[in-house]
Order: sequence, then C-alpha cells, then structure tokens
Amino acid sequence: MKITIDVSQMAYSGTGVGRYTFELVKALLTLNTSHEFILWAGVRKQRFYFESLQTTEPWNKATWIYSHVSPKLAGLLFNYSPLHLEYLSGKTDLIHLSDWTAPVTRVPTVTTVHDLAFVKYPETVDPLIRHTQSIRLSRIISHGNHIIADSVSTKNDLVEKYQIKDSQIDVVYPGISTTYSPVSKEELERVKTKYSLPSRYILSLGTQEPRKNLERLIEATKNLDLPLVIAGKYGWGKKLGNPAHVNVLGFVAEDDLPALYSGATIFCYPSLYEGFGFPVLEAMACGTPVVTSNISSLPEVTGDAAILVDPTNTESIKSGIVQALSMREKMIKKGILRAKQFNWQNTARQVITIYEKLSTRR
Repeated sequence: MKITIDVSQMAYSGTGVGRYTFELVKALLTLNTSHEFILWAGVRKQRFYFESLQTTEPWNKATWIYSHVSPKLAGLLFNYSPLHLEYLSGKTDLIHLSDWTAPVTRVPTVTTVHDLAFVKYPETVDPLIRHTQSIRLSRIISHGNHIIADSVSTKNDLVEKYQIKDSQIDVVYPGISTTYSPVSKEELERVKTKYSLPSRYILSLGTQEPRKNLERLIEATKNLDLPLVIAGKYGWGKKLGNPAHVNVLGFVAEDDLPALYSGATIFCYPSLYEGFGFPVLEAMACGTPVVTSNISSLPEVTGDAAILVDPTNTESIKSGIVQALSMREKMIKKGILRAKQFNWQNTARQVITIYEKLSTRR
C-alpha cells in the first residue's frame, strides 16, 4: 500500500499529539514492511524543521510532500470544503490523520482520537479549540473514518458520546521513548544546575492549562517539606503566579526531561482528564514514584504501579504524596516494570495491522 500520514503536528514540540505523531511514524518507518509511506506536512512556517528531518534515518525512507498554504488556510480548505486531500498528497491507498484535521478523501481513512476533553470537561478547554474540535470530530464520525483510540477510556467516551459502533474503533496504546530511563549522576547534576533545582522535589509536568489541575496541586503541597517544581509551557487560563514553595520552570527542553524526572522525589500528575497520559509513564521509566488521578485513562495506564487520588480533593492529593514517600523503593521497581510494557514498536505493528485490515474492505 501507499500510506499517507499527516505529520503536521510534529512541528508543535512539547505537545502530546506532536510526540505521538513523531514516535509512531518513526517506528512505522523502521518496521520491516513492503508498504510505502508518504508524509504530508501542512505547516508552512516550520518547513525548515521537516526538511532537516527528512535527510536523516529513518525519515529519508519516506516520500515527503509539503503544503504551500498557511495552516489557517489549510484548515479552511480541508475542514470546510469538498476538496480532497489527495489533490495535495497524490495517489494513495490509505490516509492516517490526527483529530486535528478532517479532510474529505476517496480512500479509507484512519483518525487517531487522543481524548474527548472538550466534550467531557469543556470548561477546561479553550473555547476556540473546543468549537473547532467539536466540528472536526463530527466530520470524522460522519465520514465513517476508522478510529484509533489511545485508551479504553477514550474509546468508551467515544461510544458513549457519539454512539459509534464498537467495530469502528481500535484501542492501540502509544509507547514511550527509550530515552526515558534513570540517568547518570553527571547528567543529573547538569540538569539540576541548569534549572537551579533543589536536591529533593515534587515534580509535575505538562502544558499549563485548567485541565492539569495545578491550582489544587499547589494547595496540596503548600505544607509539605518538599518544594514543588512545575515544568511545561503556558497554554491558557489563569497563570500560576509565584507561590513561595513553587518553582515554575516553563518549557523544558526534551533532552533535559529524563534527568528532570530522575531527579524528582515524587512525580505528581493530578489531571482532571487524560486520553492517555505520557508523563506518568515517562516518570515511571525514569525510576520516579507516581501519584496521579483515579479517573479517565490514568488508572488504566498506570495499573497498580501508581498511587491514585481524587484530583478534586486537595487532601487526597496530599495524602497520596505522603503515601508514595513512605513506599518509595517498592513503587520505583513497580513503575519501571510497568513502563516497559509500552513500546513504540508494538504500537507500530498494531497500527500496520489496522491499515491492512482496512485495505481489504475496499
């Protein structure tokens, strides 16, 4: 088959969707398969990033096609007009999109739906994003796109909210990068020095937005002996300010994340809703005990390797951190074993199977 994949999201570094697309496509290109991959990038301002990437392994195995229009115009063309994506991508047998786009096509289409935060917790999502996502997902469903969900939780949300047939959705867990593992003492000291980190700290990482529940986390950690370090760029909503016990780092380079996780005493992620939740597994892989929410996909992803808390209750969050501190060594071992179960090669093999299944239905 000729398989076209929209990789535009890769230009948005630091986002879960960008990371998913990068790692999945990289793994697909390293599989031993006879399929041909066409990578379509529709982000004009980031073209230099893609052109640099396509000269390296394994990205040079694919055929690359670039959009010559701005993302805004591309969105209008492919989300609100009858224009087929094949006019830009060329002849193809199957197209894999994210839930950021919903163009009309003549071939089988796979869409990865990462979460339904805009439906389940609309107050935690930027109103413009909420409106756009609602339109796109309605189009995806009406077009009959086959859906890959990141978790059983997301699949259940889709079935409940949109009455989608079970056969139209496959659950395929993402993997985590092999770069996430406990780091050397030298690397740990480098990153601690770079960000002026204390010797012991509670870490939380993610885009700063209402869904990440950072205000309750700040309140829950106020009277603990450990300072709280919050990493991740500002998204939208109320800004965190500068509480005395909190160090807000902002965006952290991806190369520094393994050491940031490894240096933390506890990783706390009391999100109000997640379709998957990369940070909890990344922290586990780096040997850091995890405290996270007992709702949405997070119990499914962490299994029995994390302390689960009620994210709407600051006392529950605080108690979870105290409990994790008391059983730290046991949690480190369980977390590392759990994280090993999420592997991008396995993810890619399952996705290829879905492509091949859909090709036989034509």
